[in-house]
Amino acid sequence: MSNAEHIYSIADNHAQTVQVCIDRLHELGANEQLKLLTERLQELAIRATPGGDDSKVARRQRDLEGQAS
Repeated sequence: MSNAEHIYSIADNHAQTVQVCIDRLHELGANEQLKLLTERLQELAIRATPGGDDSKVARRQRDLEGQAS
């Protein structure tokens, strides 16, 4: 198994966990938490888009560092 396949496998397992959490949040009617999670997942989807340039990752890292301040 290549490194990429191994990392994908880890991410896929975590995605399944997130899916279960989303289903449970829906059952609980936790709309605010679902909204926050939706925003985070949209950001991750943008980062996961193939063909993205390094500036996208660098920009996200700067944003995260700015939020920590």
